[in-house]
Amino acid sequence: MLKKVFVYLLMLILLIAWGGGALAQDTTLTMLTHWGTEDQLAAQQAIIDAYMAENPDVAVELVTVDFGELRTKIITGRTAGISADVYHFYHLWLPDFVNAGALAEPPQDSLTYINDNVAQGTIDAVSSSDGATWGYPTEVNPYLLVYNKRLLAEAGFDAPPANWEELKEIAAAITQVDDTGAISQLGFGVIAGWDSGIVHPFSALLFSNGGSYLSADRTVAEFNSAQGIETLQLYADLVANGGTDPSISGLGDFPSGTVGMVIMAPWWRATLRAAEGIDFDTEVGVAEIPVGPSGDAPSSIAYTWLFAVDSNSPNKPAAWDFIHWMNAEHEEGQGSAIGDFLVNALGAIPSFDHDQAAFAESMSDHYVSAFVAASAYAQPEQIVAGGQEVKTLMQVEIEAVLAGMTTPEDALASVEMQANAILEEQRMMMEE
Repeated sequence: MLKKVFVYLLMLILLIAWGGGALAQDTTLTMLTHWGTEDQLAAQQAIIDAYMAENPDVAVELVTVDFGELRTKIITGRTAGISADVYHFYHLWLPDFVNAGALAEPPQDSLTYINDNVAQGTIDAVSSSDGATWGYPTEVNPYLLVYNKRLLAEAGFDAPPANWEELKEIAAAITQVDDTGAISQLGFGVIAGWDSGIVHPFSALLFSNGGSYLSADRTVAEFNSAQGIETLQLYADLVANGGTDPSISGLGDFPSGTVGMVIMAPWWRATLRAAEGIDFDTEVGVAEIPVGPSGDAPSSIAYTWLFAVDSNSPNKPAAWDFIHWMNAEHEEGQGSAIGDFLVNALGAIPSFDHDQAAFAESMSDHYVSAFVAASAYAQPEQIVAGGQEVKTLMQVEIEAVLAGMTTPEDALASVEMQANAILEEQRMMMEE
């Protein structure tokens, strides 16, 4: 009897020890993203659940914040010592995060996979100036002119504008006011209050006018040029002729069918498909950016996002494994989990070649296919330390021009002076 009790006790001890060891091996990852709508949360959770089913020793917790709070959340979280393991963030912030030592270097097998499956231009967008790649690029987002075919037709136009004179003419013709003098229908919508919503369309127009944002080596600003002044004057002209009004949101009101044109990115497709005020299939059109007086061909700007790992994460191998699993093709021809989410939940263009091939049919509709074509010639957004601060300054000055508070010449001169000071300060800090 004593022998049996001893055996049972020994087995119990071993079972507890084994169970404790298993618990000690369990890993919990936190992933921070800005995809926070109900359908986006459900789609992300489905990806997480699938990964956890294949990796029962790993738990993944999803945290989302509004895009406007994401950068601050990352910075404050790291300061407080409660940073996430995995981030999905906007590539313009990359140089600042790298310089702050906030990111972990990807393992070599991840770098090899990225190099083998992503176009070099997109890899460059998630790499620092020394050529080091810091994460898995997710999406490519060029900007184009999105327009309401019905409103253009009602104003007497059967095609979107090809140049700036046509843009001003069509915008003014679409705009309508009611008996009280309030605008009931607007020709061209801007997206005030959001830095990308202001600066990216400006940059797309600037590039289509033959201008540059920064120098090729990213050391000085080049937007305060004749082409830049012409671009910002276009905004002033649109305000003057009634073609636009900054108090009306292109982002919010275009889906209601009361805005004729807006410059936007491909990921807007999900919103437009669900909109009740405009028919996606028959009324939504997409066209190249109208060419400016100093330009000779349409151009645009394209930006990307990336998945990366925090340098303070105690779970770096598991975090990189999770990121790779999301972005890798598990079965040939089926695409990745993130690729499926980007294309079918958002309407964005995935970065990986295998996703672009697997979801080619889903990207062949009249909306996304136009952006796919534009991705071949759109200029990548130039990333540099201090780039976010420069962008914020540009947003403020463009909005000041829209509000009639300053001139295009004064606005760009002000941003140029401050931008060059920021870029110089960042270079000096890196040299110390």
